[in-house]
Amino acid sequence: MLNSRLIRRREFLTIVAGGGLGALQGRGTALDPLGLQLYTVRSNLEREFDQTLERVAGMGYREVEFVGYFGRSPQQVRAALKANGLVGISAHSFWNMLGDRWKEVVDTAHQIGHEHLGINSMGPPVPPAETGVWMRGADLLNEAGEVCRSARIRLAYHNHVSEFAPIPGTSERPYDVLMRATDPALVAMQMDLCWTVAAGEDPAQQFARHPNRFLSVHVKDLKQLPVKRADGSTPPLSTLFPDLSPVGQGVLDWPGLIRACRRAGIRHYFVEQDQAPAPMDAAAASAKYLRSLRIS
Repeated sequence: MLNSRLIRRREFLTIVAGGGLGALQGRGTALDPLGLQLYTVRSNLEREFDQTLERVAGMGYREVEFVGYFGRSPQQVRAALKANGLVGISAHSFWNMLGDRWKEVVDTAHQIGHEHLGINSMGPPVPPAETGVWMRGADLLNEAGEVCRSARIRLAYHNHVSEFAPIPGTSERPYDVLMRATDPALVAMQMDLCWTVAAGEDPAQQFARHPNRFLSVHVKDLKQLPVKRADGSTPPLSTLFPDLSPVGQGVLDWPGLIRACRRAGIRHYFVEQDQAPAPMDAAAASAKYLRSLRIS
């Protein structure tokens, strides 16, 4: 059951009405370094790669996570990051790159200087699938983690909502299988805080249940939480995208979530908004809100 403390929209609106975010400022420490998942601004990167990275740095982001390099070589990516004072600490890749093509992905990541590689979902068949499918997926992740370890890169699996839906005919969920069947020395987890909450999970409980498994988090917000379907699953992501908002303008309790992350030892936070009418404005608004927080 989702902890009700995660949802404090009324409290947030009261703070804003009472004088902005000042009530959240002045105590504790800021969220630093702040990162951006560059999928948020992918259309901008496609048109103006270097200029977009410059603007991202100007918003106060210090770390970035890639999904593709928009035709740039590893050397060009490194140069653009250095020119703008950004650390390209991580990148996401795709399930279909596991196996024979994975070493190429790792070699590129190593040349750029990534410390982490993320797999951003399991490929077909899509969840829910039988337990054996997820066990075979865990085997692939373990193998990929071995390749990453040889390059001194950490591999992490990134969740969406579907990993928390029950596997038909069992008491397990895909997330439980992955946690059980992947080797912690080879495969870490990257928690998407928003999708985890949307699935009805309390991130703090996941952190406590699986200590030292989480490498980083994604930070995004929703205007409202979805209603679960009769089988206990969450509606598809495509139905949730219209409710995405800049961080701090939705219903998630960010001070509480960030405290939970800090207790769990999370060091890397990547803002992401999968769809936004004005991606650069959305990224800037999220950075402004998060940089204003002082979390004790």
